[in-house]
Amino acid sequence: MQKKHLFILCLIFFVSCGSEEETAPTPEPQEPEPISFEDCLVDKSSSTFEIATWNIERYPQNGSTKDAVVQMIEQYDLDVLALQEITSILSFNTLKDELEGWDGFITQVNGSNLMLAYLYKTSEVTVNGTPINLYEEATSDNNDAFTAFRRPYLMNVTHANGLTVDLINVHLKCCDGSEDRRRAASDLLKAYIDNNLSNEEVIILGDYNDEIVDSDNVFQNFLDDSDGYEFTTLDIAEGPSSGWSYPSWPSQIDQVLITNELFDNEISTTVVTPENCLATYSNVVSDHRPVVISLRAD
Repeated sequence: MQKKHLFILCLIFFVSCGSEEETAPTPEPQEPEPISFEDCLVDKSSSTFEIATWNIERYPQNGSTKDAVVQMIEQYDLDVLALQEITSILSFNTLKDELEGWDGFITQVNGSNLMLAYLYKTSEVTVNGTPINLYEEATSDNNDAFTAFRRPYLMNVTHANGLTVDLINVHLKCCDGSEDRRRAASDLLKAYIDNNLSNEEVIILGDYNDEIVDSDNVFQNFLDDSDGYEFTTLDIAEGPSSGWSYPSWPSQIDQVLITNELFDNEISTTVVTPENCLATYSNVVSDHRPVVISLRAD
């Protein structure tokens, strides 16, 4: 009888200990490892307007992406980011909400995982009205050029230095065999600006998915109109491949195009090299580098 009681007491003790182990508190989540981009920054000041185009490669790539992107945005401290390849509205809103002093907009395209978006620093930038997708009403011509989720995304902003600019965020169709679609997109973009924004300060920036130094150039319509338009990325495209925005190819396909109203405002256009400070950048964040244009006031 005593042995039976002893066995029951041992069994109770064993179960109790096991139960305590199963209900042990979950460890507190660890803060992300800080990353310093001090040696990879671009020149900026509060009196100039810094705008970046950034194909952020199907954001977020993995569980470490958001933390790295937040730290990049905070340390680079630019004024506006035109983003390409956002995979979901939820992911974008989560990123936006974690950035103190920032706000943003994203295209609302059902079924797309390559959405366009803007982030802007609220202390420096005022958004005028609500961003819109150009060529929203589909036709056989514009649908072939852009498809539903590649509609150019227009946002009008005013910087604290007084400069007001129409930004057009683009992500043109990629790859060999789509040259005619990119050429058609180029024609439609120019027609829209010439017909609707002919006296405005306009920047068309994004992933053009094609070179601007090319024997059969799909952007020849802009290059031929040198009095009206200028690719500020042309010097980069004509320079060494080590400085290009898409190093894995390598190629310079992320472009910044300005209208003549901004010719005297451009200070510089620079390809950022964050991988020099974050060795895993291409695996964690993107296979594209950001491209930044800096503008002085009128």
